[in-house]
Order: sequence, then C-alpha cells, then structure tokens
Amino acid sequence: MTAARVLVIEDEANNLDVAQRIIRAAGHEALVATDGQSGLDVARAERPDAILVDLLLPRVDGWTVTRTLRAEPWAARIPIIAVSALAMQQDRQRAIDAGCDDFVSKPYAPAELRAVLARFLPEAAPLTAGTRRHDVVSAPINRLGTVLAVDDEPANLDLLSRRLAALGCGVLRASSGEQALAIAERERPDLVLLDVMMPGIDGWETCRRLKANALTTSIPVIFVTAKDQTDDVVTGFEAGGVDYVAKPFEPVELAARVRSALFTKHLQDELRASNQELIKVERSRQELIGMLGHDIRNLANSVVAFLQLVGMGQLDPARPEFAELLGLSESNVSEMLRMVNALLDVYKLEEGRLEAVPQAFRLEELARKSISQVKPEARAKNITVTSEVGDATVFVDDGLIVRVLTNLLANAVKHTPSGGTVRVEAHKADEGTDFVLIRVSDTGPGITSEDAPNVFDRFYQGGSGRSRGGTGLGLAFCRLAVALHGGTISVANPGQPGATIDLTLPAAAADHVAVSA
Repeated sequence: MTAARVLVIEDEANNLDVAQRIIRAAGHEALVATDGQSGLDVARAERPDAILVDLLLPRVDGWTVTRTLRAEPWAARIPIIAVSALAMQQDRQRAIDAGCDDFVSKPYAPAELRAVLARFLPEAAPLTAGTRRHDVVSAPINRLGTVLAVDDEPANLDLLSRRLAALGCGVLRASSGEQALAIAERERPDLVLLDVMMPGIDGWETCRRLKANALTTSIPVIFVTAKDQTDDVVTGFEAGGVDYVAKPFEPVELAARVRSALFTKHLQDELRASNQELIKVERSRQELIGMLGHDIRNLANSVVAFLQLVGMGQLDPARPEFAELLGLSESNVSEMLRMVNALLDVYKLEEGRLEAVPQAFRLEELARKSISQVKPEARAKNITVTSEVGDATVFVDDGLIVRVLTNLLANAVKHTPSGGTVRVEAHKADEGTDFVLIRVSDTGPGITSEDAPNVFDRFYQGGSGRSRGGTGLGLAFCRLAVALHGGTISVANPGQPGATIDLTLPAAAADHVAVSA
C-alpha cells in the first residue's frame, strides 16, 4: 500500500520522537512541527494525509489549529487526531467539537496509536532510509461503500461525515427524513445512518418507508440517536433497523458497526445477484429441455417417416422425391447429433474435462471437413457454401475446431433464406500478432444489437433463435473452445443484415503442418 504522510504537531521532544517511531513502524512518513503556528504552516505547505495535534501547544493551541484547518477546504476531510495528557471526558468532547476525528492520551501507547492510525490510514510497508512518499506507486482507492448520513443538526452531520470519510466511505448527507427518502431512492447507498428525533417524519417512520419501497428495502439502517432506552431500541428494530448506536457515540464503536453492516450488505448483494443468475440459468435450462424434446421429436419423426415409407415399398430410388427426402433425413440426423454433442461438449468444457491437443493444420482442410458436414442442409435449401482461406495454417486441436466451424456454418445455413450464400474466409490478424482471423458470414437477416452481446452465452435464445429453433448451446461451445485455444470470437456487425462472426486462432508455421485424420 502507499505510505501516507502524517504531520505530528508536538512541543515535547521525547513525545515527538516516540510518535515518529510509531508512525514509521506503521509504514508511513512523519512530518513534524513543534508549535501550533508552525504546525499550520507545515500543514498548508505539505498537505499531509493525517495530523496528530497536541492540544496544549505554544503560540496557537491544538483546538485552534484544528478549527482553523477545518475552515480550509483542502483540510475539511483529512483525519485530525487530538493528542493530550488531558483525559477527562469533557476534554475529549471539546476536541471532537473543534473538529478532531479521534483522541489519543499521552504518554503514547504504541499499540493504541498504531490502532488509531490504522482506522484512518491503510497499512503500508515500512519506509526504508532514503525512501520518499512520491517514490511509492499509488494504489487505487477501494471504497468501503456509500453511506447516507441523516441528522437535522449540522454539527452532528459534519462529525458523522468526517468519521465516515475517514473510514473510506463515500458520504451522502440529508437533514430530514423526507430528504433522506428522496436521496436513498435516487442514489441507492449501501447504508443509512439515521437520527430518530427530526422535524417532519421521524427516523422510525423514515426507516419504515425505506423498507416499504422496493428500491430501498435492501439498504440496511443503523439508528444513531440519544434515544437509547429499551423501548426505543425495540421500536427501531421493529421499524426495520439492523443496529443501534447511542449518542454521543464512540468513534471505534461507530466504525465497527458501519464496517459490519457494509460487509453484510455486500455479501447479501452478491448472494442476491448469484441467486438471480441461478434463477435465470434454471429458467433457460427448463426452456432448453422443452425445445430439445420438441426439436429432436420433430427431426426423428421425419427420419422415421422416411424409413417407414421405404420399408413399406411406397418410396424407392426411382421416385423423383426420393433423393430430396433422403437428403432431408441425413440433414435431420446430423442436426440431432450436433444438438447432443453441443450439450455434452459445453458441460465438459465448463467442468475442465475437455482439453485441447493442438497441432499445426491447414485451415483449408478443416474448413472442407466442416463444409461437408453441413452440405445436406445447404443442398436442401439451395444455399451455396464457399471457403476462401488461402494457405492459412493454425495451431489447434483439429477435432474441436472442425466442430466450431461446423456449428458456425450450420447456424449460418439455418438462418439464411433459400438461394443465399454462406462464406468462410481468413487472413492474418492485426500486425504483430500470431493469430489468424477467420470470418464466417451469411446473407441472412443478421444478428440484432440486443442479441449480439449474448449469443455466445449458454442457453441464450435470441429472437431469431427462438423463431427458428436451436439449443442455445452451439455458439456457447464455440466461445469456450476458441477460448481454450487463446482466441476470441464475436459478432462483427451487430444490427446489420447478413451475420458476420469473427474468430481468431493461433497461427502455425506451414512447414509444421500435421496430417488430419
């Protein structure tokens, strides 16, 4: 993690030395000032990430230093931690009221100071001699979550906002229940910290309305209020709150409860998303079973009817329609085999049980095999299938890639009107890459912009897929098999007539070409 810079404003030399050692041990850089005025000067010049300020300082005291810095926009949200031998509750409260985020007693206890720093700053690797903060590569900031703070007292709202910002939360603010409801519905925060006693609708009623709204019902609510009697706590939980923090709150307690609520919310969101995805997949699987049963029954019935006619002597090779019906039966059997193979292959690939054993092959040979497998369907619809791949060679598992091309060609033939064309072509991919770009195009209606991002998903059935049948697995197999070779596959022209599918496969040297079985 990136080392932070912590300014220590302390006039006692021994305490200053101890604080610097603790800060460096935590992996941060220490800046120093020995009186209040020089502390302000250093803070403005260096703009540290956090400040430790003694309250009893010469020239300008720590309370004044804090109030002065809080009035300056750049320092409005940086953590300021009061340090003092004054240990009475009123001293702590006075520091908090001045704008401090926390309070540490002197003499320094290393564990306590390090724990306080850890609440506001990420741990970092210890700085070695000669290491400067700007020499360390900055890491991206990961937000803990977005919290909506609701309180009608501006001072309380400011204090809550500083605490939340110091935790790493994004902060939204509202000063009434009505405003909180509007912001929550619009922004969908991860957590609401809610005061109870407010003008207009109180916190309990605000919580009830949040829970009654489908858009905000999943947002957890923590009540932060002085109403902490048992009956009040019960009322809060009955309204839908998940936790309760009494005012005046302890910063450590508030931080722990906020972190716990946000962590739980993130887990619930992930669980909810996973559940929705499972529901979607299960619904698609059920639809697939119905379509498979219907499609296989129709295909099989056609083949059985042809064989029965031949068996009863009502159809023989001399009849002019014999060749057409024979070709149709062959096409139907091929389609049934592709359905079953696609179903088995997708599950094998997703379970990691299907492996590629690549060798160098001439792409022309693989394309020829694939075209031969779709010829019956193409002939039945008077569709011309051509291949112009030149002398391209690829380093692939020939069995898998023949099935990929067969699936793409069969899909193209299925969606191309009678008399149309389907074409396979290839050329070198982008300069500097060792991949071959293969393009399968047809003269059908094309793939819509809505369907294009999803056509390679398992079970997906776009508008055209539903109207023409299919398992929703053939293209899913293509995506998985191409990825297994380190390649990519996508719809090249979504929303345009004539579907074009582009896929890339690793190139191979021509002198290493194997003989495909």
